[in-house]
Amino acid sequence: MDQQQHILYDEVVVNGKETAFTLSPDGILRWHDHSNVLRCLSVDREVLGVSIAKQQIVIRSFVETDGSCVSSCAGGLVRKTFVFQASSDDSARNMCDKIQGYMDSLGRPKKLFLFVNPFGGRKSASKVFTDDVKPVLEDANIEYTLQETKYQLHAKEVAHDLDLTKYDGILCVSGDGILVEVVNGLLERKDWQVALKIPIGVIPAGTGNGMIKSLLDSAGQPCTAAYAMLAVIQGHKRSLDVATIWQGQSRFFSVLMLAWGTIKVVNFYMLIFLTVVFFNISTCFSVFYNLLHSYACSTKLRMLITLFYVMFFSFLKD
Repeated sequence: MDQQQHILYDEVVVNGKETAFTLSPDGILRWHDHSNVLRCLSVDREVLGVSIAKQQIVIRSFVETDGSCVSSCAGGLVRKTFVFQASSDDSARNMCDKIQGYMDSLGRPKKLFLFVNPFGGRKSASKVFTDDVKPVLEDANIEYTLQETKYQLHAKEVAHDLDLTKYDGILCVSGDGILVEVVNGLLERKDWQVALKIPIGVIPAGTGNGMIKSLLDSAGQPCTAAYAMLAVIQGHKRSLDVATIWQGQSRFFSVLMLAWGTIKVVNFYMLIFLTVVFFNISTCFSVFYNLLHSYACSTKLRMLITLFYVMFFSFLKD
């Protein structure tokens, strides 16, 4: 591909070696390292952010390996910084603007509202935010407003009154519970038809992380905070079905599962009794079955056992 077919084409210095630095229309950054090995980064899948430090272009990324083209390799995600020395301040500014312009065209979020649930699950959400969420948001130059939940349904109350025009999305650093609260808060707003269009992301930090597990698994990725954060930075969206449940005058919304609570009021000893009864019935059937197919079993006994079977199943049917 010649120079006119690139979005960006310039000369940079990497570890003391001069090399061509390009950005192709398909969003791939390419250059050669000091060993003359071709390196490449996918802006969409791997680049988090770009900035200038004097004449240096600093590219912050999520990569899976140190291979020549890292986007197709498997493995865990690692944050990595690449530094390129430009020939001048103007050259550095032009390169940074071109890369940033391409990222802006991808529709990535610029400002997020974050819920962190410090009490849920293993109480690890605060640590997950500090170690896995905050550094990535800073690398991607994403502004955020942080709200720690203080009691049950706190996230629902905040989501219900939140000024959504200030944010590109809502991010829940928690399990599934805060996600459900946020959805219920948004759908109980007067402007719910607008509110339901705001993207909601989840970073696994609870006991149950069913929603984010399902989403990442469908993309062939493991359920980790790093992969969840990469999906948030990329701004990729997927529509979600919401179920509405009425109980008298109360209305609830569910995005993951529905559970019937009758089992909670059943007497514990009754459950034990039923377990023993069914165990004994199954034992009797086993004995009768063996007798029925035994050579020592008389014809009359076989007829009695068969009659018992017929009567029992007729009773179950009724």
